[in-house]
Amino acid sequence: MIAALRNLYQMVKTALLGTPVENATVPAVTAGGDFSSSPPISAPVTEITNEPAPVTAGLEEWSVRSYVDPVFVKVGRVYLDAGDLVIRSDRDARGFLLSEDDIDKALTGGSGKVRLLDLRATVGTAHLSTSGLALNLIIERQLHTIPLRSLIPVLNGNHRKAPLFVPADDVAPDEEG
Repeated sequence: MIAALRNLYQMVKTALLGTPVENATVPAVTAGGDFSSSPPISAPVTEITNEPAPVTAGLEEWSVRSYVDPVFVKVGRVYLDAGDLVIRSDRDARGFLLSEDDIDKALTGGSGKVRLLDLRATVGTAHLSTSGLALNLIIERQLHTIPLRSLIPVLNGNHRKAPLFVPADDVAPDEEG
């Protein structure tokens, strides 16, 4: 047992200090429970170097791209309340509502009515985007959009809220002063 520990110590020392591995001996491992009658089994030792292994796997998947300003900016959240979709925007404190029936109309290719939360007056429409990846809301001539990958989990009850976006061109830059 002590010989095996010495050999292991020599191998670690050799690997850390950089001396050739061929000088180190490999600990013998015996097969079976009786150590005196079994022949030793040894494994080949591969050369250990301090150089890192070349990394080539997956490099063809990576590429350098230039930074592109975002097309949309998050301006609020939407959530379900008694089956209706409530739309809260940082740009408009009134709040809006898309009823359950209008959600179904909008998601099946029709057009739903967006109403004010308190007054129930119609202020816009909701419809599926041309790509089919978002629900577009036109509220008083302003485009708002909700990605379907965020909206569907809210409608299914898996998430509580989803983000609301507007085009970045329509958002005034912050004034520094």
